[in-house]
Amino acid sequence: MRAYRLPAFGLDQLQRVDLPEPKPGAGEVLVKLEAASLNYRDLLMAQGGLYRDVKLPIIPVSDGAGTVVAVGDGVTRFKPGDRVTTLYKSRWIAGAIRPEWVGAEPGGPDDGVMRELACFDAYALAHAPAHLNALQASTLPIAALTAWHALELAHVTSGQTVLVLGTGGVALFALQFAKMRGARVIVQSSSDEKLERAKALGADVGINYVRHPQWSPLVLDATGGRGADAVIETVGASTLRQSMDAVAMHGFIGLVGFMGGNEASLTLTQALLKRIHLQGISVAPLESHERMNAAVELARLEPVIDRVYGFDQLRDAFDLMATGKHFGKIVIDFSK
Repeated sequence: MRAYRLPAFGLDQLQRVDLPEPKPGAGEVLVKLEAASLNYRDLLMAQGGLYRDVKLPIIPVSDGAGTVVAVGDGVTRFKPGDRVTTLYKSRWIAGAIRPEWVGAEPGGPDDGVMRELACFDAYALAHAPAHLNALQASTLPIAALTAWHALELAHVTSGQTVLVLGTGGVALFALQFAKMRGARVIVQSSSDEKLERAKALGADVGINYVRHPQWSPLVLDATGGRGADAVIETVGASTLRQSMDAVAMHGFIGLVGFMGGNEASLTLTQALLKRIHLQGISVAPLESHERMNAAVELARLEPVIDRVYGFDQLRDAFDLMATGKHFGKIVIDFSK
């Protein structure tokens, strides 16, 4: 079967290889993978910058979707023909994550989805929403679930305001989910064209942070001086202080990314006096994934896909990810 391996760090090291077809053991599900989607962590892993130790060689990319081919002994959750997505935290079923579950993650440290067939534990998969094809479903495990969980933890309700930083996968899912909850959404981007596209998805206010590098006062202006009830902080150190300026009293900042650096200087008095709730978020358990998928199906939400590449174009897809110019998700179609 076709697969990719990374024998050494660096995008130039990506190798197309042929691997033997796996067979499911007890408690496992054999999946024919049909699509994958890229996340920033996939780029970090391939470049050797992931925050976890990774043993090489490794099959890259965390998120995928496909169809069940066979199941091992004892599996009752799935049957051949079921359409599924992967689960990023593959041992986290419910409740708070435990230390012994950390690190069981496809695409590093575990082998990822860039292979035509793969065996997964039956509880490391979720049923895909019925209305989505494999390309769309592959975008859900990290980006959508992170956005979903952030809004759940923020208890976003109708009439509140959510500030979304950027127009990548997590940001646009946060926009779509916030609108599903009846919230107003402020989106910031470096591109007026991207802001117009965000408004077409339902964004109420767009802020160009290149033209307005001090953008937090604009958020306050757009909220009558109150600030945003929730901030989906996808950037990290370089924007966190402004996010704290822009959030409302008793507001929530969901820290989900660190592309702008991972060491930030905070004004503790501001956090104390505003009663800011700063929450680190790294996706969510299977129970949240299944609840999200049900909501996606009920609302018939369609993920935003920027570009679709063929299986042999993985390097091109990574190159686009590295530029940061994409709007939404970058997807790999295994049939192309």
